[in-house]
Amino acid sequence: MTALHPLSIGIAGAGNAGLAAAIAFARQGHDVRVFEKHPQLTAMGAGLLIQPQGIRAFEALGLGRELEGIGAPIDRLLGLSHRGWRLIDVDLAGSPGRAVTRPALSNLLFDAARRAGAAFSFGCGIRELHRDGVRARVVHAGGESGFDLFVIADGAASTLREQAGLAGPSSLYRWGTLWFQAWVDGWAPRALQQRFRGTREMMGLLPTDTEGHRTRLSMFWSLRGDALEAWRRTDIGQWKQQVLRLWPQSAPVVEQIRAHDDLPFAAYRHTWPRALARPPYCVIGDAAHAMSPQLGLGTTLAAQDALALACAVQAHGPVDGALAYHARRLRTVQAYQTVSRALTPCFQATHGGWARDLVFAAGLHIPGVPWLMKRSLTEPPARGTTIGTAPANEEPQA
Repeated sequence: MTALHPLSIGIAGAGNAGLAAAIAFARQGHDVRVFEKHPQLTAMGAGLLIQPQGIRAFEALGLGRELEGIGAPIDRLLGLSHRGWRLIDVDLAGSPGRAVTRPALSNLLFDAARRAGAAFSFGCGIRELHRDGVRARVVHAGGESGFDLFVIADGAASTLREQAGLAGPSSLYRWGTLWFQAWVDGWAPRALQQRFRGTREMMGLLPTDTEGHRTRLSMFWSLRGDALEAWRRTDIGQWKQQVLRLWPQSAPVVEQIRAHDDLPFAAYRHTWPRALARPPYCVIGDAAHAMSPQLGLGTTLAAQDALALACAVQAHGPVDGALAYHARRLRTVQAYQTVSRALTPCFQATHGGWARDLVFAAGLHIPGVPWLMKRSLTEPPARGTTIGTAPANEEPQA
């Protein structure tokens, strides 16, 4: 059964995943309503990297030109140890990623979703999920609503995925990140750079905007969650000296930090999905497969999920389409989660890290290893995953 008539699609969450799904379904001509528990659009945090395959997913959603208008292209991922050894070096020059600030991307997606016809209910969180035959019935702050398909996209801390029987509770990573943003002069604008001292110290600088000779950088500093309060009691000047010992060239950013409150702390969660769909409910993005940001794939996977789900539902209808989405995406996201869980202790732990440095530095000189690193971030796009703007009640063209 194909979706030859407009379906009613409900979405929980107006984050990147939920907004991408709203765009995809609304552009197909479906009736889309997004429920967001916050009273307004909220996108806190510093910069994020959209990998090349994520760029292609956004292009397939019809957002390629808009995306080029924000952020900065990234054509190299470079990570060095405190000894100066190259541990990570991925050349993306032929297919660059894009670094953006979270508010800029959120606003872009929100505007596109509204233009496509999606309706939004802010300050209206979802409380209960029920089934009326093959349809979803959800209880929310404004009452009850029924949908042909309901998409759970309310982030890593979602409780709805458990109600739908799609995953268990998420677990909190021990390590999180302090972040800060600053404009600097004369910084190389097209590379995500990182520095490591063993597994206890990790820092990253991501260019997210350029303005003439100036670059806005998002700074990330790894910190255990249970060490946050102790860090807040330290002398900020002493901590800045610690940072500069790891990366002296970061001084133009670090010198702009004045107090602990300049550096919000971001915690991360892990969720292992049992299933991505149990019609009439399905789950996408971090609500489905939250993971450490080590691979930098959160937004990329969210866009791919939204695209794959909308295309499957358009081709097969809400029930079979949701199941087709599950079959197509589950093993892929579980594979990325496995890699993420394996890599995270290599960069965020309490052991010395000398073995990691030797293995990673030597690996870059083994034929095929650099190609595999790049391949994992630039997989070819799937066929038949482009969102058109024809109304949903028109038959697809052969």
